[in-house]
Amino acid sequence: MPMEFQEYFQNISLEDLNQFPQVQQPMANQNLPFSIKEFRQQLSALIPAEAFLKPFSWEKSKDIKMENFKKMNLKKRHEIQRLASLIQKQLKELPKCVLIDFGCGLGYLSEMLYKLNDKFLIVGLESDTYRVETAQQRLKSYLPKAQHSIRYFEEYITERSKDFIVKCVEELLPNSNEQKVDEVPKTEAHMAIIGLHACADLTITSIKLFLAMPYVRQLIIMPCCYHKMELCPKTLQFTNFPLSRCLKELVAKDKNYVNFLNRPFLRLACQQTLKRWQKCSRDEHTLHGREMFLRALADALANKDSQVVIKSKQKFEMPSSLKECDFDGFSRLYHIQSKAGAAAVRVEWSDEQRKEFHTILQRYPNGDMLAEGLTCLQTSMQKLCENIVLYDRLCYMQETALLLNIKLNVRYEKLMDEELSPRCYALIAEKT
Repeated sequence: MPMEFQEYFQNISLEDLNQFPQVQQPMANQNLPFSIKEFRQQLSALIPAEAFLKPFSWEKSKDIKMENFKKMNLKKRHEIQRLASLIQKQLKELPKCVLIDFGCGLGYLSEMLYKLNDKFLIVGLESDTYRVETAQQRLKSYLPKAQHSIRYFEEYITERSKDFIVKCVEELLPNSNEQKVDEVPKTEAHMAIIGLHACADLTITSIKLFLAMPYVRQLIIMPCCYHKMELCPKTLQFTNFPLSRCLKELVAKDKNYVNFLNRPFLRLACQQTLKRWQKCSRDEHTLHGREMFLRALADALANKDSQVVIKSKQKFEMPSSLKECDFDGFSRLYHIQSKAGAAAVRVEWSDEQRKEFHTILQRYPNGDMLAEGLTCLQTSMQKLCENIVLYDRLCYMQETALLLNIKLNVRYEKLMDEELSPRCYALIAEKT
């Protein structure tokens, strides 16, 4: 971190710290170092205004109840209700619609959709055997009438899953109560791919299947966990990022692009948003900065080839300041395990690591403040990074639709409250 930045964040006020990531708004404190002003101005020029994203007008349904909702945290409940409401709004006018729920988990989204519209036919696909079995059991217990309309199948979804999906749809349709529908081939039912938390490459797989399957007319998917996308260990390039021709052509001009469009970049894209950041108190910032610094210190001390840092499962109080942090207390917060062999074995911190611990603390007496300053800079960049990832996918869909002669409407909607759910954008596509 440049020295001017270090000095700034070690003396920043709470108001300025919370306001800093809002780069499209001028700081209340106008006496900023030039490099700080320039950093914020560059980000402001690169991040599109929120006004370009039409907010989703959502009204909570008071009539829809869901069994076991009490066991679900507020974030998950919020996401399921809003995504289900959007899907219902988009597809309710269709006479016969089969929803293919990618990564259906325990079936909560499928259950909510059936309660909103019992004419929906739903195929839930999930790679985890336990979740598939649990979803089937939940259906028997809580929605026995829906067993003819909802079916769950175990499948690790890839681009080769096309035939399996068609087979699942054909298996569901004869069991449904929709026998009065006009006689059409079973696979010509109006299909839509949906998904909540389409993690890592699953969103890309969803996009490619949507474009490759003629009878899949709609795609409504919530992407997340960009940093878990598949990376080629030899080329250090992601399989599905960049994805669009336009971004690929841009980065091809710089052979070193893998040094910045890398996993840390994708981690920035999927971390907390500024809405959550700007409500933190001074104590919350201080504690978070201290936790970040100590974890980084533990990583710095570990031997990367033979040791991995594990945070203790026991509850220990975080030291009230770095000055009060001694190595004995630190070693209770974090321990190390050996990577050698099949079974991980806990090993003791060495005297050499103890000595290095004190050396680093002396070098960074305000390391916790610097760590929170670094997090502030990351939060400032989050929206830019995520926008590049999402826009790359939208461009890819438009390019591919043009090649395949598909008339396509595609957009993003800000669907969630980003304070509750940082990954708040839904990708919505329709073949017209």
